[in-house]
Amino acid sequence: MGEYKHYIRINENSLIIKRFSSAFEQPEGGDICVNEDGGRHYNDPVTNERGQYDRQWIYEEDGPRSQTDLDAEWDTRPPAPPTPEQVSEQRIADLEMAIADIFANGGVI
Repeated sequence: MGEYKHYIRINENSLIIKRFSSAFEQPEGGDICVNEDGGRHYNDPVTNERGQYDRQWIYEEDGPRSQTDLDAEWDTRPPAPPTPEQVSEQRIADLEMAIADIFANGGVI
């Protein structure tokens, strides 16, 4: 069918973090050849809509991660950093509180 090899790269948890063809990239140590006679392109997405790696290398095969697994991982992620608008709103609220404290103490800093 083709003249290129298809590879995957996995992380320490056996999650597939990259797919590529030898047409565009040479494998590194640890990359796994999954097709020795493939087409030029092999770059299917490796993440879901939340940016999580949604495939795993298990029992020498590419398989989906369970929704339970994905949800458990999602729940352990730190909260997203505040947006610039949220930072600005917090700074304004802090300044308003500081000014109110100054007036409550007779206007003396």
